[in-house]
Amino acid sequence: MLGLFYQCKTASTFHSYIVNGEYIMDGRAKQKDFVGNPKCKWFDSSYAAYKTNQSFVNSLKPMSTEIKVVVVAGSWCEDTQRELPHFYKVMNEVGVSENQIELIMVDRKKQSSAFNASALDVKNIPAIIFYKDGKEQGRIVEAAIGGTEEAMMNIFKMM
Repeated sequence: MLGLFYQCKTASTFHSYIVNGEYIMDGRAKQKDFVGNPKCKWFDSSYAAYKTNQSFVNSLKPMSTEIKVVVVAGSWCEDTQRELPHFYKVMNEVGVSENQIELIMVDRKKQSSAFNASALDVKNIPAIIFYKDGKEQGRIVEAAIGGTEEAMMNIFKMM
């Protein structure tokens, strides 16, 4: 399962289409695929407005090279539109490399042509799955209680 993650490519390999007026991204994506994308205006505005907890960011920095993350998300999903920009803002400030993050975009059936999302037992999205030393440490699913950062803090306290 995680072996697929370690073989991740640096390039995006998604395709996109419109269904009932919704922009659907399907496949492997990167943060750059959202930045400045007129079909994902939600990303830039939410990313810019989000203020991170600096004490949390600073406490995570020493672990930045040890963290691997798999994110399963949907461009059409309101929870993804709220959580994904916040997640990336924290990861960028912590210094987690884009190569340490595997972003899988799925359709409304939570399927991807580029990745078997069901292998990760993802039923709701976004699912942000954190790994250290090849082992899952925890996940944030849909709306994090207390917010993305608080949920991340709880996961990283146990690492």
